[in-house]
Amino acid sequence: MDNNRFSYLYEQYLTGRLTSDEFEEWKTALSQADSYAEIDILVQDLWDRDDLSVPDYNRENALNIYREIVASPDEEADPVKQNIVKLWPRIAAVAALFVAVCSISFFFLSKYRPQPEKSTAYVKDIAPGKTGATLTLANGKKIRLADAVKGEIAKESGISVNKTAEGYLVYRLGTSSDKRAEKEEMNTLSTARGETYILILPDKSKVWLNAASSLTYSTDLLDHGIRKVRLQGEAYFEIAKDKKHPFVVSTANHDVEVLGTHFNVNSYPEESSTTTTLLEGSVKIITEKLTRLLKPNQQSVFTDGGFNVKNVNAEDAVAWKDGAFIFEDETLQSIMRRISRWYNVEVEYAENVDKDKLYGGGVSRYTNVSSVLEILESTKNIHFKVKGRRILVTK
Repeated sequence: MDNNRFSYLYEQYLTGRLTSDEFEEWKTALSQADSYAEIDILVQDLWDRDDLSVPDYNRENALNIYREIVASPDEEADPVKQNIVKLWPRIAAVAALFVAVCSISFFFLSKYRPQPEKSTAYVKDIAPGKTGATLTLANGKKIRLADAVKGEIAKESGISVNKTAEGYLVYRLGTSSDKRAEKEEMNTLSTARGETYILILPDKSKVWLNAASSLTYSTDLLDHGIRKVRLQGEAYFEIAKDKKHPFVVSTANHDVEVLGTHFNVNSYPEESSTTTTLLEGSVKIITEKLTRLLKPNQQSVFTDGGFNVKNVNAEDAVAWKDGAFIFEDETLQSIMRRISRWYNVEVEYAENVDKDKLYGGGVSRYTNVSSVLEILESTKNIHFKVKGRRILVTK
């Protein structure tokens, strides 16, 4: 595709005027590797515009095209945060779009992003994680879902467990004549490091499971009239509405109770806190002593010291499910834990590295690890060496 045609489609997308034929042409153009250089040039120009109106596409109805292309001047630096290393402005331009059906990655570009030379430290690169999980049935049988063929893979107590062509795990309730278990039968869906999976529960609720996570639930989902699951790790939930049967996500630290809503829970055992971020609806955070009600774009942070509720950009918390890392004033150690889980690597630090230094920015999760490390390394504060599946962090 010539540059003039590409530029035309780009402008049509930004202003929401793509026809259906142009929309398909735009997706095809983005799947071509030689489009990246042209995108880079066009996105830089966005920073000079302040009157751009960009539509927000519905992800389900637009074949999982991820969000709008955004341009906005950087906010003035907060004097309190002068020690924060900013990889690029807080609101970066989204320079490509993640299309699940085409495996097109999206990535973030900065107006001021340096162009580092390819480091010899990344000669042996590490590929990103992929779709995969293990389903453990009530009888103890384990099914590797990456290896399972599509169709029905198990049936327990009248509940049919199916793998779809898209790679989802779907539970379907049987007919009234199907025999149900006299006792509760539990299933566990677990992802290893470097894996992610999507689960559709019997009530049609949808769950995205992040790397190194597990979700445990009964085959019919109900526990004394309550829809209940237990989470270790991180998951994003889109809960089907059912006023008669509240939905509860149980973690090691607290429960999250909802009726029908969209939210993210991060409860990794190696993290110092459990965070719940609400995108839509409302949720209750419940412990033995406290209850907190969240509104959209609020996040609860639970530590040993109690609750802290703050306002956030909720989309940042769920960027992982759409293929991106977003770092919002996050410590180096926290960022490297996320990289470790997704790329299935071990991380070691030199003694003089400040693991609590704060960073901000974003990058695609569907690039090799070198792309993520080069972005961090471009700050000139830290350096990385990759040896096998180990990453050494130095100054």
